[in-house]
Amino acid sequence: MSAGCIDVTTGADGDDVTEFTAGTFAHEGGHCMDCVDPSPGWAISEELEERSGGDVVMNLHGEDQVCDSTTCGGKAQQGILEAGYASIANGNNFWPENNIWLLPYTFPNRASLSYTLFDERIWENYWVPFAQQYGIFPFYAWSPSLRNLLLSEEATEIADGRVRTPDDLEEIRLRRSNSRPPKVALEEWGATAPELSWGDTVQGMDTGVVHGLETWSGVGIAGGMDEVVDQVTLVDFMAGQGVMWVSTDWLQSLSDDHRELIADVTRELSESVIQQTDEIVDERVGHADPPPEDTGYGEQDITVNDLDDDELEQWRDPVDPAENPGMYEEELERVEAMDLPVDDFYDYIWEIARESSVPDSAADVTLDAWWGEYLEQL
Repeated sequence: MSAGCIDVTTGADGDDVTEFTAGTFAHEGGHCMDCVDPSPGWAISEELEERSGGDVVMNLHGEDQVCDSTTCGGKAQQGILEAGYASIANGNNFWPENNIWLLPYTFPNRASLSYTLFDERIWENYWVPFAQQYGIFPFYAWSPSLRNLLLSEEATEIADGRVRTPDDLEEIRLRRSNSRPPKVALEEWGATAPELSWGDTVQGMDTGVVHGLETWSGVGIAGGMDEVVDQVTLVDFMAGQGVMWVSTDWLQSLSDDHRELIADVTRELSESVIQQTDEIVDERVGHADPPPEDTGYGEQDITVNDLDDDELEQWRDPVDPAENPGMYEEELERVEAMDLPVDDFYDYIWEIARESSVPDSAADVTLDAWWGEYLEQL
């Protein structure tokens, strides 16, 4: 079956067969459920086929076979694919309103990120209007993370040691995603923030074109960045969230049974990967100083800068939207133009992320609302 062609045929038992295509940059060796940066995609594909007796088939094409991290989401929106991957940051090529999720220090921890993004109030007041505008819903989620600074040996030489404060970034060039908020933050901290494709970043760090990047640790290791990283600074400054996006027109075209099955499986396995998050960061990646030897950072002998509260304050204060709203006027105005059901939407998500009901650990996050419940509102 060619990419983007929905195949609804009749199976051997007389039932309809739904076969669809999803595209991602990810590879199963680095992004399986037990990997350092897990995506539930391959597990979802297997579970759908097993539970449906072969009547629902998701063909997941990884490793940029049908699209890359900057094009997959757009292809899903255009109907070329039924579903396509984009992180919240890279998806801003197509959906710039999503920059609102990237304002620095919106989320105090990883649990609050998933709790907020998939809260029923956010589905009703953001994702439904978003889908009405773009014809796209979040389909399934990767494990949540917060973005940090991965730095090369040359960056260490420029900084003359560990990078623990913004002053240490002077003369350092850090690759960023193509969204505006990381550019604002990195430049405010004193770094230069050029755009560079993900695929060129390892070579760029190796040759000195850039001295590092902002990203979340797991995806950096899975992408081979650990081979050219000398130190990591845990600034935890911005949402690092991988998402598979899906055409709502396609979802609405499915039989009720198949749509409900797909909703159940994507919800269950998204929740499962979210609940692994702390174990991923602590036991697979190695967010500790020093990192455990059997973690990704430990195996590469990477220095981890685990900052104290006073050091974190030096990173947070200059870029905090609560104190510096003018820095993010473009993002705030763009969301205001969506005419959402709630006013002051950034304040709204900021407050949800800090509710007393936000779990202390992502292991306790549950997805109590999901896209299948909101299609009728489109």
